[in-house]
Amino acid sequence: MSDNIPEKNGIAAQTARDTGPVHPRLVMVDDDADHRELQCELLRDHFPRISVTHAGSVREALALNMSHFDVGIFDLNLPDGTGLELLQQIRKSHDLPVIMVTGDRSGTATTAAIRAGAADFVVKHGDYLRVVPIVLEKTLAMVEIKRANQRLERELLLRNQELEKVNSQLRETAARDSLTGLYNRRHFGELLGQFFAEARRYNTDLTCMMIDLDNFKRVNDTLGHQVGDRLLQLTARAIQESIRESDVAVRYGGDEFLVMLPRTTPADAQMSAKRILSRFHKDVSARIPDATVASISIGLASREQDQPPSGEALVRLADEALYLAKAGGKDRIMVVRPLAVQA
Repeated sequence: MSDNIPEKNGIAAQTARDTGPVHPRLVMVDDDADHRELQCELLRDHFPRISVTHAGSVREALALNMSHFDVGIFDLNLPDGTGLELLQQIRKSHDLPVIMVTGDRSGTATTAAIRAGAADFVVKHGDYLRVVPIVLEKTLAMVEIKRANQRLERELLLRNQELEKVNSQLRETAARDSLTGLYNRRHFGELLGQFFAEARRYNTDLTCMMIDLDNFKRVNDTLGHQVGDRLLQLTARAIQESIRESDVAVRYGGDEFLVMLPRTTPADAQMSAKRILSRFHKDVSARIPDATVASISIGLASREQDQPPSGEALVRLADEALYLAKAGGKDRIMVVRPLAVQA
C-alpha cells in the first residue's frame, strides 16, 4: 500500500526540504497496521511531501524494488523473519539506508543492525515514535550528502578523464613533427632507450634504419621550398605505409628519417627498406614528376648482427651504413658488417 502524505507548512517541513530529497520515498516494513498509521500521522507533521510504501513481512518487502526508495524503516520483529535478516538480504543488491526499530534495550540487536549496515536505529521506549521523524530527517540528509558526494566524484572523474585526454593529445602533438606527422627527434630520444632495453632483456633483434633524401637541396633550389615540403611529406607517407604498426618512424632532422624496427632481423628490415624505395619512386613519379631527380639512400644496422653496446651506438652504426650508401652512388640500401649493397 502507498500513502501520499500532503504538504504541511512549518519550520520542520522547511528543514526537511533543505536537508533531504524534495520528494522522499520511504518503505516501511511493519506488520502492525495501527503502528504504521500512527507513524505516518507523525511523519505528516514533519515532511512536506513524502511517499510511503508499506510491507507487512519480509516476503512482501523482498517483492518490492528497493531502488525505488530513498530510505527504509524496518521493524526488527516480523511474522516471517526479522528486520535484520531483511536488511542482510537487501544489502546483497541495494545500498538502501535503513533505520531499524527495535524493542531490545540491551543494545545487542542495535549493535547487530549497525554491523549489518543499518544507517540508524530507534529503540521502542517511551514516546519513541516522535523520535522517528527526527532520525528519518537526519538519515535523509545523509542520503542527500552521499548523493551530492557521488555526483561530485562522477564530475571529478569525468573532468580528470577529459583532462587526461587533453594532456594525452598535447603530449602526442608535442611528440610529432608538424610537417610530416612522424615522431620528432626529441620524442625518439625518449623511446630509444626503451627499445634497446627491451631487445636486450628478451634477447631479440632490433634494427635501425636511417633514410636520407638524395638531391633534396637541388629540388629546393630549382622547384622551391613548397615542392620540397611536399617531397618530405611524400617520403614520410612512403615510409609509414611500408612498415609495420610496431615499427616507429621518425623525422630525424631536415631531410633525414629514421625507423626503429623491434624484433626484426636485418633480412626482414631490408624487405621493408625495399618497399620504401619502391613506394617512394612510384609516388614521386605520380605526384611530383618534376622532382624525379630525388631518390633515397638507406642504411641498416641491427643489435644482434653488430652488437652495439647502446641504442645510441646502434643509431651511429645505421648512420655509418647510410653514409656508405650515399658514397656508393645513392638510391640504394646498405647494411654495415658485413657490407651488402642492395640495388
